[in-house]
Order: sequence, then C-alpha cells, then structure tokens
Amino acid sequence: MATIEEILAAVRLLPGADRGRLIPLIWDEVSPDDWPCPSAPWVTETQRRSAEIDHGTMPTADWDVVRQRARKAAGLHE
Repeated sequence: MATIEEILAAVRLLPGADRGRLIPLIWDEVSPDDWPCPSAPWVTETQRRSAEIDHGTMPTADWDVVRQRARKAAGLHE
C-alpha cells in the first residue's frame, strides 16, 4: 500500500482541476466517526459566539451579503 507521502506526491502531479475534484471524493470516504474532534478552545469560541447570537449582541448578515463578500474576497465576481 502507498504511504500518505507517496499519495500526496502523486496528487501534486495532477492538474489543478483534478486536485479540486479529488477533495470531495476523499471526503466522502471518511466516516463521521473518524472526523477529528474540535479542540477545546474552538468549542469554547463557538459556544461564546452562539451565545452572542442568541442574545442579539453579535451582528449578523444575510446569506446573500456574506456570499457576495466571500466571492469578492476570492476574486470571483458574478
């Protein structure tokens, strides 16, 4: 069986589009039972943010606004 390093070296030889197609294919092979648990600081931060949203103290934005900002930041203009 190939090592992770050998597989990664082979992946690096693929065209960019093929590397991008490979990501969801690999992800679909990972069982949720094998997903790593988030770190304690990350859990604490998400709980803090969730509480702020619940209390109305964290500003939020509509999905369309968030999507537009993300596409602009990524250089993907519609």
